Amino acid sequence: MVSQAEIQEAEAEIRNAEPSHGLRNQVPPDQEIQWVAKRDLRTAWLSLILHKIKTLVILFGAGIVAAFVVLAALGFIWGFLAFLLIGILAPVGYIGYKYYYMKNTHIEYAATDEQFIRYRDTPSTTRSESLPINRAKDAKFRQDRWDKFLDTGDILVRGLGSAKNIRVKDVPNPEAVHRVIQQQIADAEQVDDMAAAGGSVHRRNVTS
Repeated sequence: MVSQAEIQEAEAEIRNAEPSHGLRNQVPPDQEIQWVAKRDLRTAWLSLILHKIKTLVILFGAGIVAAFVVLAALGFIWGFLAFLLIGILAPVGYIGYKYYYMKNTHIEYAATDEQFIRYRDTPSTTRSESLPINRAKDAKFRQDRWDKFLDTGDILVRGLGSAKNIRVKDVPNPEAVHRVIQQQIADAEQVDDMAAAGGSVHRRNVTS
């Protein structure tokens, strides 16, 4: 169980965290960043190991089947090459691609005095999403056993009416992040769909 002193220390840490250059570019000049939390990729790596083993087993099995089929039709050398390509090289290439992609993926969450921001920079895309704080309904906290082991967690910030949600995923010090978000929502004067006049969550592609 995390103590109040530890949560307060973690709050101070996320409030003083420095945003990346890419995230800072998403903040309008008239707004000030209140806190920053970066996604902990250890959880993503653990998920890859646990949930992608199935794909590796399937590819390995397909390689064996292909080897027997090709061996019967074309001989041993071609059968061995089929197994090497499908059963060995394909899984190795898959793991290599995933490693490269995740290693070069950068995800940050932040809030200004007016909006929550999710910033994602990957080898293929750069994207930001935002939700005005006065269009946020509440924040739900979730932490499974792996999150507890890694001291990470997820927070779902739910939008009012037609406003979309923002998921703050796999962040360290999740209880502190959750409390800061809840406080911002509580301090804001919520605006319903009619008052917002269509000004809900906006999404845009950006360049670094």
